[in-house]
Amino acid sequence: MEKTKMKLLRVLDILKDTDENHPLTANEICEKLQSYGIEAERKSVCRDINTLIEYYNNESDYGYEIEKYDDNRKGYYMCSRSFEDWELKILIDAVWQARFLTEKKSESLAKRLRLLASSESRKVLQNVTPVKSYVKTNKLKVAEHIDMLLIAIRKGRKVRFQYEYTDTNLERQVRFDGKEYLVNPYSLKWRGDRYYLIGNYDKYDNLSFYRLDRIVNFSITDMPVKPAKEVVGDNPSSKIEEYVAKSLYNFGGEKIHVVLRVKPNMVDELIDYFGENIEFKQNGSDEYDVRVAVNEGDGLYFWLLQYGENVKVVSPVQVREELLKRVRRIKDLYEND
Repeated sequence: MEKTKMKLLRVLDILKDTDENHPLTANEICEKLQSYGIEAERKSVCRDINTLIEYYNNESDYGYEIEKYDDNRKGYYMCSRSFEDWELKILIDAVWQARFLTEKKSESLAKRLRLLASSESRKVLQNVTPVKSYVKTNKLKVAEHIDMLLIAIRKGRKVRFQYEYTDTNLERQVRFDGKEYLVNPYSLKWRGDRYYLIGNYDKYDNLSFYRLDRIVNFSITDMPVKPAKEVVGDNPSSKIEEYVAKSLYNFGGEKIHVVLRVKPNMVDELIDYFGENIEFKQNGSDEYDVRVAVNEGDGLYFWLLQYGENVKVVSPVQVREELLKRVRRIKDLYEND
């Protein structure tokens, strides 16, 4: 009985390497089983495959969809998987682009993702991902912190840690002479190249965020977490999302409406930053006015300075004045050198 179960599992493993262009006959599967030290006849392999097919048909949300060509002349193949090749490509790219993961950890994750594809697709996925082109961290703790924070959030426990910064000698130092942060963890967010913990510093009644690559000496306490509702009020998930939208990159600020005068070649850049829910109104022969909603903060002014002469703030007046102040400070920095 044990050998029969093992044979069924090995047949499944062998079929996972197939696809529509690379099927295997029952006899070929028998040959591959021999490499595992399993002797099998063609008929028993066909029965195993029929069992797997029946399992899929009976449990539509689970199992494996296996097809066979007419008369079984060309063989069997796995025709559906948990992920399509293009989906795996996106996931593998995300793993390699994540700067908070080490090169070793990224390679391990990418390899496991490739194993979800057929053998031929695995080769393609490996060849089309130039792994050496990405900048990776050498910090080993970020992945561990993500895992521990998920445990803390699931169990509803406060966490304790210290926070680092880099001094002018490029050495890591602990902030505030080793001060310990006691934090109620609510959410984990990936923004840009960083992972952030969103939570409540236990001494206060507001939200705060912390970069995981700067957290050290992290531990989960036995203290129950302060409910997010006590910090932000009703509908805490929505309130946390609003906080993230304002705080990460935009660095806070109230939501305002800004009218910008732009060149036609700025459409893609505007959509990338403000989203697609914007409308362009022609103003003159080669310029357009567009009204956007955005949180006022450093992120907005960084974006405006980045595009300089291609974007002009029409209104409101306070945004124009603040932008001019920043431009003058930059100008003074060079003129007074």
